[in-house]
Parts: sequence; C-alpha cells; structure tokens
Amino acid sequence: MKKVVTTPAVDLALRTLGPDEVRRIHAWFVHLANWDGDPFVRENSHALAEVPGVRVFRTSTDTRIFFTIEGDTITVLDVAKKQSIITTAAH
Repeated sequence: MKKVVTTPAVDLALRTLGPDEVRRIHAWFVHLANWDGDPFVRENSHALAEVPGVRVFRTSTDTRIFFTIEGDTITVLDVAKKQSIITTAAH
C-alpha cells in the first residue's frame, strides 16, 4: 500500500462538499493507496501532457482526482468535478 497525502487545496475542496461526497472521495483515496493491486485505478489514471508528472484519476463518478506518485507516496493535488473542469477550461 502506498501512503496517500493531500495538499491544502484538496483539504479546502473537501470542506465544500457534503458528508456523502467526502466519504466517496476518501474511498477513492483508499483505492489510490492500493495502486499496485487495483487495476481499475491504474487503467483509469492518465498522465497529463500539459503538466509532467501529474496524473488524473477518472473515478466511476464525475469526480476527477489529480495526483503524483513518488516512490511509495501518492500526493493528491486536487479534486474536482468533471463539470467544473469543463467550465473552467471554457473560460
């Protein structure tokens, strides 16, 4: 299992969500921690060409988790809804 750490941006984003959504995201963090043994996470995580070293995990919901992997540590950089990403990209 890898260690999952979050950034202040993630902590802030989680404070804006309801308890059910926070529980779901924390469950995805557990899946990320099991990176080596969870094919779903690996198959649905893709490198961002625009930001070297950063990957995005497309969960089975509309949540996207942006992270890096360095050794045994996964650092979650941001958590966003697909619609928020599309809206931001359009501006």
